[in-house]
Amino acid sequence: MKLLFRGTCPKDPLGSDINEDRWAFDEDRGTLALCDGASESFNSSVLAQILGDKFVLDPAVTLGWVDNALTDYASQHDFAGMSWSRQASYERGSFSTLLGVQHIPGNKTVEVLAVGDSLAVLADSGRLVSSWPYSDPERFKDHPTLLATLPEHNAFISSSGFWTTHGKYFELGELESPRLICVTDALGEWMLRQTQSNYDAVGRLLALTTEEELVALVVEERRAGRMRIDDSTLLIAAFDLEE
Repeated sequence: MKLLFRGTCPKDPLGSDINEDRWAFDEDRGTLALCDGASESFNSSVLAQILGDKFVLDPAVTLGWVDNALTDYASQHDFAGMSWSRQASYERGSFSTLLGVQHIPGNKTVEVLAVGDSLAVLADSGRLVSSWPYSDPERFKDHPTLLATLPEHNAFISSSGFWTTHGKYFELGELESPRLICVTDALGEWMLRQTQSNYDAVGRLLALTTEEELVALVVEERRAGRMRIDDSTLLIAAFDLEE
């Protein structure tokens, strides 16, 4: 798996607010992760980066895996040294999506794990083939399940239906020129909605070559009212089907 494009556009391209989207990629392991920290939660970009970094090294997500990530998160914060207001915010928790991808060359498949509303799209020769966890843009109105620094919020990971609910396999064997497009929610909703309206959103994204072009696209679509204002991140990967 090769990473062809990575780029992001924050809520305000000219502002100083933190972009809570984070990503990680390991070409040797064939793993990729995109995480979107919840803006209203405490220091969520840190949690998002920890989850992404951990996934690309070890994609077998279990409750113990998440607990280890939370230990890493806690180690990066000095609770005793915080003001009372920051302590209160910390105790309310931090939340993040996790979109994790593992390429399995021998089976010509891509395993996709989606906790939350970051979106993976499989395209072939510029055509949308499949998407996960949503195919209907209306689903972005739902309240997504997120990973949290509050352990009680993560109990769903140990359920017997965890993979059935959150996982999917993309089959590559019959495709000519597969591309994997990973996006955070505002960009994902836009892509599905525009595709539904017969606009070639997939082709538009695949044609991007620089982050500046992505920012220009996002700003244009926001101004036209076709895209929500939120951090918007795009990753595009390709596969060697001869592996």
